This record gives sequence, structure tokens and C-alpha cells, in this order.
Amino acid sequence: MKNGLRLTHLATGIPEEIPLNGKEMQLAMDNSSKLNISWEMLCESVHSRLGIWIEGNFELDEIVVNGKVKPLH
Repeated sequence: MKNGLRLTHLATGIPEEIPLNGKEMQLAMDNSSKLNISWEMLCESVHSRLGIWIEGNFELDEIVVNGKVKPLH
């Protein structure tokens, strides 16, 4: 995966990878004061595209940016 999120499903503990498109990556990398708005938009976009709702269902583990893994926190 070149760009995306690595997560763990809270209910099952199963790891998941969600590839992100360019706009979703911009939202994921937002460090501005509008971070919460960007995160909500990212979740809505992924849900619309893949039918997966991240917030409340997954623990965020890592982000992959141009093939390089980075911790999220």
C-alpha cells in the first residue's frame, strides 16, 4: 500500500489496511486547527467509497505515506 491507514478492528482485533486516495491523504495529514473537521470528512469519504466507518470501530495504528510507515500518535 502506497498511501493509507493501518488499523485494528476494536471488536475482533483483526488488523485492517485502508488505502486512501489523494484527497483523503490530505485530510489525514491535516495538522491545522480544523483537524477534527478533516478527520470527519476523511471518515465520511472512506465510508462512501468502501462502506467502512473508521471512527468508533477501529484503533488507528499507523499511516503509510508514499510507502513509508509512520506512527499516528
